[in-house]
Amino acid sequence: MVVAAGLRLPERQERVARAILARPDVVAFGTISSVASACVVSPSTVVRAANALGFETFKELKLFSRQHMRSLSASGRVISFQSFASTEP
Repeated sequence: MVVAAGLRLPERQERVARAILARPDVVAFGTISSVASACVVSPSTVVRAANALGFETFKELKLFSRQHMRSLSASGRVISFQSFASTEP
């Protein structure tokens, strides 16, 4: 979606977008504050990143992430729940 749209994001929003792509579980089961903390950005940056990615609200992004994880699970792909801090944004 990001690549297809040719979307260019400010550095902090890109950090959030990369985290969402790498670890959809962080968004699917987190809050705005927990995602912001994991990405070392402000909660408002998380909301702006969600909007820039085409979601009206963080809740929409969260639901999308949950659906994505369900599809990964249904396809038999492994979903990792290790600490987000161990991955690079």
